[in-house]
Amino acid sequence: MAVSDYRDKRFLIIDSLKPSRDLLKQFAFNLAPEVVEATGYAKDIVLRCSENHYDVLLLGYDLGESQKNGQQLLEELRTNGLVNRQSVIILITAENSQAMVLAALEHKPDDYLTKPYRLRDLFERLDRCYKKKRHMNDIYKALDEHQTLHAIALCDEAIKKNTPYKTECFGIKSRQLFEQNKFDQAADIYRRFEPQKNCQWASIGLGKIALKQEKYPEAISYFSNLIDRYPLYLSSYDWLATSYEATKQPQKAQDTLERAIEISPLSVKRIERYAQLCFTNGHYEKATQAFDQNYHLSSNSIHHKPENAFKFSESLNQLAPELSDYQLKMKKNRVMNALSETAKSFGRMDIRLQTQLHSVRLMRKTNDEFDAKRLLKSSESLINKVVDELPPDSSIAIADLLIKLDRRQSASPILAKVAEKYGDELHLMTKIDKLVDEDLKTEELRHAQSALDEAANSYHKQNYQDACKRLSDAHKAYPRHIGIKLNLIQALIALFKQSNNQLQLRKSGELLGSLTGLSTTHAAYQRYKKLEQEYKQLKANTS
Repeated sequence: MAVSDYRDKRFLIIDSLKPSRDLLKQFAFNLAPEVVEATGYAKDIVLRCSENHYDVLLLGYDLGESQKNGQQLLEELRTNGLVNRQSVIILITAENSQAMVLAALEHKPDDYLTKPYRLRDLFERLDRCYKKKRHMNDIYKALDEHQTLHAIALCDEAIKKNTPYKTECFGIKSRQLFEQNKFDQAADIYRRFEPQKNCQWASIGLGKIALKQEKYPEAISYFSNLIDRYPLYLSSYDWLATSYEATKQPQKAQDTLERAIEISPLSVKRIERYAQLCFTNGHYEKATQAFDQNYHLSSNSIHHKPENAFKFSESLNQLAPELSDYQLKMKKNRVMNALSETAKSFGRMDIRLQTQLHSVRLMRKTNDEFDAKRLLKSSESLINKVVDELPPDSSIAIADLLIKLDRRQSASPILAKVAEKYGDELHLMTKIDKLVDEDLKTEELRHAQSALDEAANSYHKQNYQDACKRLSDAHKAYPRHIGIKLNLIQALIALFKQSNNQLQLRKSGELLGSLTGLSTTHAAYQRYKKLEQEYKQLKANTS
């Protein structure tokens, strides 16, 4: 390739070490591009990429202590659409361990180079990547612009011309067909390439089609066989875990992700998912360890969020009875540090209140009663002052923590305010419903909450018939569950508005009648009254 091919290109070099950065700058200048920019600071990159397009990014992995690493930076740039498919991204690192390489490759750089390297090797890789980008430019542009049909047409055209990237064109075409639910056409391509070398994507595609069509044994077979043949192909573990979750086998899903994490322990999303499965399955020691790992891995990434510290804290609370005083104290210190860092990092009042209440719970676990009592008192006083300004999700989370601290009398007014203001938002009401019923046993509660979540998902999709069916079945199983009753009433009213079937309205009235004795101090009372008023108005209009 002639040097002039880079004449109109823009290079961006990111490396924290000045000698390495200078070497890469000189390499880039020798290609005579339009622009060469270089920096050693990760925080500069997002701003630069939001203001300018770069054709080539030479991205160092280790960008300094307390900064994003190259993998985290690449994920952020891709997630926020700050680099497109036409840019060449080469990740450069001094570490070549299996875990590091696999973690980096999951975020799909165009190539990966380990130090020490020869500039000739870098040029050859850049040259190879650039040629591919040039050939595939129109297809990549169509994908970036979400022009699905145009992308398929361009792939067909490139295939007819016998492009050297024919396999990738078929892969892109099959994925676009899959997204359009044209499963038969996509499957024809997947079956053609499944036996071929380095075409694991075809087996993944066939497994995903089986999942979509609820052919779960077939999906499990595809993903399991892929793991047996290519144990380092990590996305197969994720899809196998999804298949097990779809078939209500959470323990197998947990075990599957555990195997993947043993191979590559640096994927934040996979570790978070694994931690949640461990928690749901009651394996609190594994959950706490995984939430700890998730908190620290995510701290400089786009996955940094308050929930990381909160889940870490909740998991330790569940694990506490199994620990010695010394073990609990050591783990408590790690969680308290995470909570403190979270409060400072996000600086929001609702986050601060949640970190304080989580801290109170941990203090009680270690018998720091005096400090716990004092912090709880100041937290409740602050809640009373700002309760009307809190976001609804945070209000529910704060109420949940108060209930766990045996302060239900403080939680109920908070929940009532949310129900009164956001009664039509079923996803919020579902969260409240999980908190207001005290009589169910733990296992019953878990099943009831699962039914609420599934019905809320159907309701959100405006599939009111399915929501009513799920909630009716749940109501038969748990007739005392107030939240299920209220959600069923809301779904029945929505279905009545859609179908004008008097049967739904009559069932709503019967359910409302069964709640006439609900205490005015109950957290669900305001929502009950709102639904009752809506029912009476509908009934009057149809009389």
